[in-house]
Amino acid sequence: MAPDEAARAVERLGRALARAEARRAALIDERDERVRAVAAAKGRLDLRDAVDLCLRELQQETHQRSLASFETLLSALVQEVLPGEKPVSLELTTERGLPALDIGLLRPDGGREDVLEDNGGAMTNVVGMALRLIAVVKAGVGRFIALDEADCWIAPDRVPAFYRVLEDGAARLGLQCLAISHHDTAGFGPATRVSRIGGHPASGVLIDGPAEVCAAEWAPDATGFRFIRLTDVQGFADATLPLGPGVNALVGPNNRGKSTVIRALRAVFYGEARDGLVRAGKPAARIEIGVAGGRTLRFVRQPKRTPVNLWSLHEPDGSLVVENGAHLETGGRDVPDWVDRLFGITRVEELEVHVAHQKFPVFLLGEKAPKRSAVLSIGREAGYIRDMQALQRERIVDDQRIVREGERRITALRDLLEPFAELDTLSAAVADLREEAGRIAAGAARLRAVEGRAAELARLSRARAAAAARSAALIALPAPEGVADLGRLLAEARHREGVGQRLLAASGGLARATAQAAVLAALPAGLPVPRASAAAERHATVLARLTRDLARAQARAQALGALPPAAPALAQNAPSLSAAARLQDLAATLAAATARVAEAEAGLAAIEAETAALLAATGGRCPACGGPAAPGTLLDGHRHAPLRPEAA
Repeated sequence: MAPDEAARAVERLGRALARAEARRAALIDERDERVRAVAAAKGRLDLRDAVDLCLRELQQETHQRSLASFETLLSALVQEVLPGEKPVSLELTTERGLPALDIGLLRPDGGREDVLEDNGGAMTNVVGMALRLIAVVKAGVGRFIALDEADCWIAPDRVPAFYRVLEDGAARLGLQCLAISHHDTAGFGPATRVSRIGGHPASGVLIDGPAEVCAAEWAPDATGFRFIRLTDVQGFADATLPLGPGVNALVGPNNRGKSTVIRALRAVFYGEARDGLVRAGKPAARIEIGVAGGRTLRFVRQPKRTPVNLWSLHEPDGSLVVENGAHLETGGRDVPDWVDRLFGITRVEELEVHVAHQKFPVFLLGEKAPKRSAVLSIGREAGYIRDMQALQRERIVDDQRIVREGERRITALRDLLEPFAELDTLSAAVADLREEAGRIAAGAARLRAVEGRAAELARLSRARAAAAARSAALIALPAPEGVADLGRLLAEARHREGVGQRLLAASGGLARATAQAAVLAALPAGLPVPRASAAAERHATVLARLTRDLARAQARAQALGALPPAAPALAQNAPSLSAAARLQDLAATLAAATARVAEAEAGLAAIEAETAALLAATGGRCPACGGPAAPGTLLDGHRHAPLRPEAA
């Protein structure tokens, strides 16, 4: 293999080795990272029980603090509306590992009674209303509640006390309340603004309320709902319910549409809208709620159009509100996020704390004990603990996945790393090969330099031989002083050659003429002249022509006979001078060639000395093939014969 090919092969091997080392490094990094992640996950899983216990104890402690305050508040409210009733007792237990809340009354003998099952409806109304107030306040969201017949089981003589408690709670807690009731308005407190249902569903239900009084009580930017307008919503053709801060009541006969207002609110804020909400014969139902700043929240149910539900928020001039460059108008079946964010009327802990359901006026008491405890989880501190518990559950699942997938991947990585076990040995071998290739390349470069000098020496040797041949030819030439005679002799030779050629031509003509004359002389005299004929005429013509040729030949022979025996000397010697000049140029070229031969012999001696030094440095071995070599054979195109063992 040539040195260049060997160097390229070593370079390719080096690149492949570098890629393998990079791959091995990546696999090792991934393996180490997986090992660390699995170890950390296993460590967290080992502490899982301790963390769960700590969070449960923290939650229990928080719930116990809430229970004490809840019991005090609920008992006070019950005593305010129903004097002489037993105090409220809250007990926190555990069912299937989850907190469970029992809400009852404490008997004088220490026993407990269930509020819903063991007591009358009035107690249920009072406790349910109080629990809803507590949940709304603790949730920290929109401070609005809508109660549908929350006083349905309270005796008429206790209705004023019920609304006094509601008014006082709303004032203290900053709540806005809408109460749907069938009681007589005489039972309402003085701070409650009362509106009345009128008309008939067939012609359109009407609402008569203190619109001017309610409007005057609002500051422009105060939080709260100013009105609820229903257009083509079930029995309402177009009616507006005015709302003021604090407690508002809507009263009227049964089956006139009071609960339609509750259904409208649930459609807007919970997304509970059905086609039955649309007034018969109308294409769509529209619900509008006045909010702070003169804006209007609008909800439209349009059964035969897409989207079927459409929420939008409008400025006082009717244009859409723009927030962060986007119009607040959204269609679909789910309540838009911006509605929840701006108004805060949403489910809390899966509890409908803001808007009561028409068919389930009792809040929380009808739920199972584990779901009742959700009210204790409402609030900032309990929310933090709940979030930590959810995070802990998610982390346990993630850690189990990390351990499962990580161990499987670590095993696979170990298998992938096995082929790289000898990579370090290969790296060392490639390093040695690269070093050896460098040495070979350096030797090859020196050899190429020697070969170049040898080629130059061969060229000079050939030039020397040619110059020697020319020198020998020049030595055989006459001396410079005989150059003029040489030119004269050459000129005379060329002149004599031309004269000879002319004499030969004239001799030929003379011989033919002499033969013809002899023939004519041999003819007899007095030959009879034959009768002229065409053939005789032709012969006469030929004879005349031959006679003329004879006369011309005799004239040329006489002229040649008068020539001198030797050619005269030429007056012009220009060719001789040119030859002399060329001989002088050849003499100068011979001197220059002799000088170059001497220089080449000196270069050859230097090359032979450098070759001997190179062989001495390589231990008498050829730097190209590594075989033994002698100084006399190294320059001959690597065609050197191996040394004899005794010579090596």
